[in-house]
Amino acid sequence: MPPLIVLGIAWLGGIAYVALWQAPPWLAALTILALVPATLTGWIRLRWWVLVASAGLAFLGGWQHSAWIDSDLPSLASHRGESVLFDGKVSGLPQPGTTVSRHVIDVDTLRDGDDILPVEGKVLITLGEYAEFPVGTRLRVKGDLEEAPQFPDFDYRGYLERQGIVGTMFFPEVDVVEEGGWGPRRLVAAARLSLEDGLQRALPEPEASLASGIVLGRDGNIPDALYERYRRSGLAHIIAVSGSNVALLTGMVFLAFVPLVGRNVALWPAIGVSLVYLVVAGADASVLRATIMAIIFLAGVRLGRQQAGIAAVAVAAFALTVLQPERAADLGFQLSLAATAGLLVFAPWIEWAMLRALRPIRGAVPPPLVQVSSWTVAATVATAPLLWLNFGELSIVGLLANLLVEPLFAVALLLSLLTAVAGVAWEPAGWAIGIAAWYPLALINWLATTLGGPEWASVHVGGATGTSVAIAYVVLIGAGTMAYLWPPPESPFLPEPPWQAGFRRYALAAGAGTALVALCWWTLLPLRGPGVLRVDILDVGQGDAILVTTPGGERVLVDGGPSGIVLARELGATLPHWARSIDRAVLTHPQQDHLAGLVELERRFDVGVLVSTSATNPTETYGLLKSEAGRQEQLAAGDSFRVDGVLFTVMWPPPNYVTDELNNTSLVLAVEYGGRRILLTGDLQGAGQRELLETGTDLAADVLKVPHHGAATNDPSFFAAVDADVAIITVGEGNQYGHPRGETLASLEGSTVLRTDTDGRVTIEVSSDGGMTYRHAR
Repeated sequence: MPPLIVLGIAWLGGIAYVALWQAPPWLAALTILALVPATLTGWIRLRWWVLVASAGLAFLGGWQHSAWIDSDLPSLASHRGESVLFDGKVSGLPQPGTTVSRHVIDVDTLRDGDDILPVEGKVLITLGEYAEFPVGTRLRVKGDLEEAPQFPDFDYRGYLERQGIVGTMFFPEVDVVEEGGWGPRRLVAAARLSLEDGLQRALPEPEASLASGIVLGRDGNIPDALYERYRRSGLAHIIAVSGSNVALLTGMVFLAFVPLVGRNVALWPAIGVSLVYLVVAGADASVLRATIMAIIFLAGVRLGRQQAGIAAVAVAAFALTVLQPERAADLGFQLSLAATAGLLVFAPWIEWAMLRALRPIRGAVPPPLVQVSSWTVAATVATAPLLWLNFGELSIVGLLANLLVEPLFAVALLLSLLTAVAGVAWEPAGWAIGIAAWYPLALINWLATTLGGPEWASVHVGGATGTSVAIAYVVLIGAGTMAYLWPPPESPFLPEPPWQAGFRRYALAAGAGTALVALCWWTLLPLRGPGVLRVDILDVGQGDAILVTTPGGERVLVDGGPSGIVLARELGATLPHWARSIDRAVLTHPQQDHLAGLVELERRFDVGVLVSTSATNPTETYGLLKSEAGRQEQLAAGDSFRVDGVLFTVMWPPPNYVTDELNNTSLVLAVEYGGRRILLTGDLQGAGQRELLETGTDLAADVLKVPHHGAATNDPSFFAAVDADVAIITVGEGNQYGHPRGETLASLEGSTVLRTDTDGRVTIEVSSDGGMTYRHAR
């Protein structure tokens, strides 16, 4: 075995001794020196000086890692638990949350009265959902600096500290001190945000978030439940930038170009794709690491002997951890290193075994597909001990899931990247490519959801010890050494009989025909519209969002709920995947739980007109909505509009209505079709309800959206006047207000009551002859 490989293993072994067992650095060196006699007697075929040098590197690796573990935190950490005022620069893109955003601030100055103290360290601050500060913006922040929390199954504090983040702040006071210039980091960050916007304009959720994760490394908008399915199915690495993902992508690009331009030329487009991916994904340390590993793997594939790249992996691992010792403790680095090494040493033998097993049906299975599958198996095997150590469970379906998903991953990534770039250049082009990108993205989500759904998809095997993982990797290194020293024989395939080539052509034609029929079913049939009036009361938590779809497919959205991403997910589950327009958006009244989602709606969809009342609210979110919206209209009682045969009538408030209670300015809208009426009431409270009753307006309706989330502020006489067969309460599960209140539920005793917290999204359909049905998601 080449000395470089042995030296690289020794360096990492020294680090492992310290990290896994807290052993002194000299112990790793002594372990290696104990093998010197075996080299002198010929039991180990290595020169004695290689082992001596390896012992030295093992000692240095362990010593450096030990010094990093014992190093002090940045000076700002000494102020945790205090109220502080500091200046610093925004150092990265915002991290999205459901109703918040998080920003990393690189702090350099602490202010204490008239004293200005230099400090070092980063802080993670939590602000509102739409808080936006470009990279490099200098901020002045005031608030309580807290230690990051710890979780039973995740060392969140340690995770942040490895990134230099020493504390957190929740909704501090923030002022912009200096905008900052347009340097390279800001330009790259702005470009990445533009690409993410392109994806969000072209794709529904959750496919847009998956595309953002695999293209940009920004997976913060993946729903927790879906992420759990990815984890249980062994596919969590798909939605992050990893060495194995980049290696598989570049390898598949290389294989695609080989038949067209040959092996020598095919290397360059593959490298080009990896470099473009490096820039698009942010060019940070994790992406650079993944790209280096991918290029090493690609070089091995190009040479026709993948194992030749293992020495380069050893050198890269040494260089990366020498320059930044903290990388050795980073799970992403560990997984990238293990996956790349596994791809290089195990994949050729796995491919040979697969080809041999598939000889009876070799005409039906293209060899490139077998090669990609062998890469998937190799990466899965090489990373399994690390996943066991860090997560305490193993995915039963992981191997199958990865075999099915990896070929789709490359297609999804390339189409997603094209969607993002085209969306920035010309939005209609991004939309058109996004239609094609949706299919592999949706299929990946479906596979993760289906395979990761059952309880038996993964098994908890208990937390692995450092010793058990070390033993597992000793076994893998031994097997890898044999695979490296003895390459597999030539391909076991015999010349292909003519009938098998014909069989493959017919199989491909049949598959293409089936796919075309499915595409027409999913994409073309919904173009006609639902053929009935459809009203979806969306499950957006403690807030309102109601989507009205007319028989011909026109769309009116009434309110947007308290969260932009939650609204986007609900619309993604309700609308056809190609639908990126809303004809009218109606804001019943300008409070956060009704308007916040509409800001994101304006950013992701083409909105024809924003409809509201004369009521205003001096909040940042309301101001942002008014600035984002294009055409705007105000309506009042007596106004109406008709869309595709559906009549929308405004019943409240009167023109220029003024009140101190913003809820009572809620726009009350009657939706009528086929002789049926659905009454949407916003947050209208008892006083407003009584004023509406005094106008003598006929309020009778078949379906009532219960005002104000079922709060105790409702008037029973209002419910009696409406006399609805079905009453729907939009309410968040476990909300702090105790909604819906018992007295309100008692007043609705004669109606069928549905609640979004227990029943999920509620859908009502009304046909032209007055037939009405309803269903709910749970």
